[in-house]
Amino acid sequence: MSVSEHEFQGLQRRVITAALALVSVFVVAVVGYRIIGGDKHGWLDALYMSVIMLTTTGLKEVVPTDSVGAQFFTMAILLFGATAAVYTLSMITAFIVEGDLTQGFRRRRMQKRIDAMTGHFIVCGAGQTGSTVLRELVRTQRECVTIEQNHAHIAALETELPSIPALHGDCSDDETLIRAGIQRAAGLVVCTDDDKNALVTTVLARQLNPNVRVIARVSTDKASARLKQAGADGVVSPAQIGGMRLVSELIRPTVVTFLDTMLRDTNRNLRIEEVPVSDGSALADQPIAALHLHDAGASMLLLAMRTATGEYLFNPADNTIVRAGCQLILMGDPAGVATLREKATLAS
Repeated sequence: MSVSEHEFQGLQRRVITAALALVSVFVVAVVGYRIIGGDKHGWLDALYMSVIMLTTTGLKEVVPTDSVGAQFFTMAILLFGATAAVYTLSMITAFIVEGDLTQGFRRRRMQKRIDAMTGHFIVCGAGQTGSTVLRELVRTQRECVTIEQNHAHIAALETELPSIPALHGDCSDDETLIRAGIQRAAGLVVCTDDDKNALVTTVLARQLNPNVRVIARVSTDKASARLKQAGADGVVSPAQIGGMRLVSELIRPTVVTFLDTMLRDTNRNLRIEEVPVSDGSALADQPIAALHLHDAGASMLLLAMRTATGEYLFNPADNTIVRAGCQLILMGDPAGVATLREKATLAS
């Protein structure tokens, strides 16, 4: 079982301390035997004597130890050297077994990946709700990071979605959020069961990155109001959504089946997405017909357009002009949506 990052670093420091102690004894032994050997024995003989003493191999001595001082020095080197060697070996063994050396290197590589991310999404909690969020982010080709305290949840996630960096820690801790790249993130999803934890995480995220979009899971209406006051852009109540799903299955089963089929279709992987149009992009000031949404390479269906003033135009006509600041709401596959989003962002 791997230890926490703090424990791993403490074990790493003990290994370095033990190694330095062993090197110090070795250096003292080399210098000491060089002095004892005098002019007849050089540094190579002193090095040889130090090696056979510290390794207790018992080979032939090249530097005479007939004098009382040399004998006391040799005994001291044997005692301190053997102690340092055994301690160093035990620390290295503990570092490999308890500290999980492979996991340590893997965590460093993972942190480097996170540090290189920009505009990614952070998911706090990798339980059932968090795992569903992560799967959807992966399916729609979005970079993401998860923060989870439960080792079992992390292990399950690493088995199912090994490409997602998973940080072990508390999402309500600002240092953990910084490690996850909150200052460069585009969005944060809080999937924890604790409303207080979600509230603290929302406040910290808003302080560290005022532009990040924060969506939080809530259990009560009271917590929903508090989270919105704390800076959450959106709150989701599983109980409310579950109730809506139950009544939808009751009165509109065909629609529910269609949406479920669309989300679960692994061959086409269709999604309803939104594409913001930037000023000066290739899509700005163009009629919808010029977007060629029905081309074979795109195969997308425009459902609505949200204007810069907040007005929704449902099923807009082909001659409707796409203006900068509007958002296109359409259904399509992730690859086609990504291509259209790039055109809507880059300057023409």
